[in-house]
Amino acid sequence: MNRLITTLGLAACIIVLGACTSAREVQYTQVGLQRAEAEIAPESLLNVGILVFDAGLPEGASDQELNDRFIFPEIRRAEARFMPYHLKNTLETTGYWGAVSVLPEYSPVADVVISGRIDQSDGYSAQLRVGAWDSSGRQWFENNYEMLVAEQAYIRNTGPGQDPYQNIYNRIANDLLQARAQLSSGDLQRVREISDLRYGQSLVPQAFSGYLEETGKGQYEVRRLPAADEPMVSRMREVREREYALIDAVNEHYANLYYGLGRPYTDWRRMAREGRLSYEEMRRSANTRMLLGVLGILGAVAYEASGGDNMGVTGTMIQGGFMGIQGSLSRREEARMHAEALREVGESFDAEAEPMVVELEGQTRRLTGSAEERFREWRRLLREIYARETGDLETPGVQEPEGTSLPRS
Repeated sequence: MNRLITTLGLAACIIVLGACTSAREVQYTQVGLQRAEAEIAPESLLNVGILVFDAGLPEGASDQELNDRFIFPEIRRAEARFMPYHLKNTLETTGYWGAVSVLPEYSPVADVVISGRIDQSDGYSAQLRVGAWDSSGRQWFENNYEMLVAEQAYIRNTGPGQDPYQNIYNRIANDLLQARAQLSSGDLQRVREISDLRYGQSLVPQAFSGYLEETGKGQYEVRRLPAADEPMVSRMREVREREYALIDAVNEHYANLYYGLGRPYTDWRRMAREGRLSYEEMRRSANTRMLLGVLGILGAVAYEASGGDNMGVTGTMIQGGFMGIQGSLSRREEARMHAEALREVGESFDAEAEPMVVELEGQTRRLTGSAEERFREWRRLLREIYARETGDLETPGVQEPEGTSLPRS
């Protein structure tokens, strides 16, 4: 019996010291991205707008609670801009879509809108909630995307257009394509027509009234189409082209952030992954340490009663616990160092955004603030000028379609 208890005590020490090996074994698999084998006809291409993601920061959580969960608000906010831009790059490589842009807020300029929320991202575990809707209000999908990131992903997925979370981006792109495949060519044409009419309504509701019918909550159908040579239609398309130009300029700023974050973000996720694993290993072992400790003490007592020296057994147990704690603290500190580098890059994104001077109907306007603020001001100016031209003094804000704001879990 004494020998059995002693063996159990030593086994307890070995379990504590070796717990990290099983936790770190994540099998590396790669999800393939579906790409077009031939050029898609222009009339079948839909423009895609990807809204800046919801950072998914827990409401009311203290800084300490966030740190304990490896959530750094500055990094989450940077990810909320980084992830949509990487998804944009992924969609563009498929060849199935028209213009793909990151949007600071909803605009009916896009035929399909993608909205996302970051529920988890710590380099080891990633979880996104992503949905897509077209201009008619039809929901294409709304799914949870999860993955555990293998260490190999930081070696294999670091080239151009690749990311350690690439499996998630590929799955979103494939789901978007699968949803599009359910639509006929007539459906695709109707989506584009509704986009035109909703954009016109967002500028001057009265001038474009009567063309669309809202059949349900956020659902639209075309009642009739304006004549192709109608002046207001030509004018609307001219204004929309100007908005495309601004969106391109805004996306240049998102590109600067994206490429500026690339290396430090990958480094942070790699170190955060190690910190998360160390933390989880310690958390999992917390409930078993008392039992293991009791077994260790019983083993030490039995070993001493048999005439042996129990200091080695006790020392091994203490050493195992100390090594685990020390390793976890070291990894967490390294993760915080990378978090600080990312925070600085994220802050410089807005600080370095230079004012944009635009000419609109013979007037020179100066747009300042972040990319998001400039986009909102631009759209306000467009509605204001178009409304004056048509005599419609109402300049309402654009209504976000039902469903593009993902519910919080």
